[in-house]
Amino acid sequence: MRTGDSYVESLRDGRNVILDGEHVDDVATHPAFADAARSVARLYDFSADPANREVMTYESPTSGEPVNLSWL
Repeated sequence: MRTGDSYVESLRDGRNVILDGEHVDDVATHPAFADAARSVARLYDFSADPANREVMTYESPTSGEPVNLSWL
């Protein structure tokens, strides 16, 4: 199951982001995007916490793995 750290790392994939004509090297730390990235990361961590899994995930019928309900 994805965690906040794995989400933030996934943002560092070489994507081409331009803001106000300037290239953004790291969307996870850029002031325009960092708060949003941290919010999404916290949601992944909340869902991955064993105390919350029952209400934040469902079992995939194909893989049997937990799937995050936040994005449905």
